[in-house]
Amino acid sequence: RQTRMPPSQLCPLLCSGTVGARNASTRPPKPCAVVASTVIGRRRVCRRRAAATTVPRAAADENDSAKSSAPTPLPPGEPSASASVLSFLCPLLKVFGGGGDAAAPRNRVLEVATSGFASISRLPFGTTVDAAVLSRPAAALPKERLVLYEFEACPFCRRVREALTQLDLTVEVRPCPKDSEVHRAEVEALGGKLTFPFLVDPNTDVRMYESADIVRYLYDNYGNGAPFPESIVSTTVLTGWMPTLLRAGRGMTRYPGTGAAPTTGGAGAAPTTGGVTAPLTLYNYEGNQFARLVREALCELEVPYTLRNCGKGSPNRAELKALGGEGASVP
Repeated sequence: RQTRMPPSQLCPLLCSGTVGARNASTRPPKPCAVVASTVIGRRRVCRRRAAATTVPRAAADENDSAKSSAPTPLPPGEPSASASVLSFLCPLLKVFGGGGDAAAPRNRVLEVATSGFASISRLPFGTTVDAAVLSRPAAALPKERLVLYEFEACPFCRRVREALTQLDLTVEVRPCPKDSEVHRAEVEALGGKLTFPFLVDPNTDVRMYESADIVRYLYDNYGNGAPFPESIVSTTVLTGWMPTLLRAGRGMTRYPGTGAAPTTGGAGAAPTTGGVTAPLTLYNYEGNQFARLVREALCELEVPYTLRNCGKGSPNRAELKALGGEGASVP
């Protein structure tokens, strides 16, 4: 025989979802229905909040946001473990004060040593050109120069630079240190948000955030069949931040004594100062400890430059020797 339970007994059961089978067909009084409806509504709200869980922009959107501290949703495919670790590590950049006074005298031995340890921490990435790239036809190279907005201290920007070395690609770098006067405004105008790295490919009209997506795009379009280096992406949470810490935040903040930054006229345009083209080219490979010191300075001065990669095995090394003599080396 079916019985009708009093509201005082039925409400807790509805809230816990344990209403007995023998009472399944019993209609609870209206007060209980309201309670159940309220509880279910709360559960829906909780589910919506769980689905919209956010991580700090520093982790989800490549380590940096200049104007807004509002969280952004975790991007698809971002490993939650990596995001949680990096969201803790990235704020450490601020502890170092952006690398201190860029104009202060430096201990040469300490500078070279810490930069060397930074390179060792990321081996073997960003040192050698991939074998498949060496047979890449000239027609497969970008006809117009790629533009990369980044800053030296960012571990996510670093993985893109490592890929550029391994792909032996030349790219125009537009540094975006904190307190940037020119290039951050370009990124916001082109992409709508201030996160880094940001790639512009005028050959395909592609504009991209997210370092892992950028690396995959570069390999798919300019890798000549070279396999995608999953380890460059997967090891960032383990060692990607070590060069930043070892170098005490160098290459993160614009030096306040810097004059007016050269204007670039938007993506694809040549850097200019006062209407005159500024031809600055850096021969480099990402893992070189001496080249890192130069890139840090260029970033802190917000000077745009052409990054000519010369990793081990690169044909560009012949060009470097023609310019600097037989013993020429990077940077």
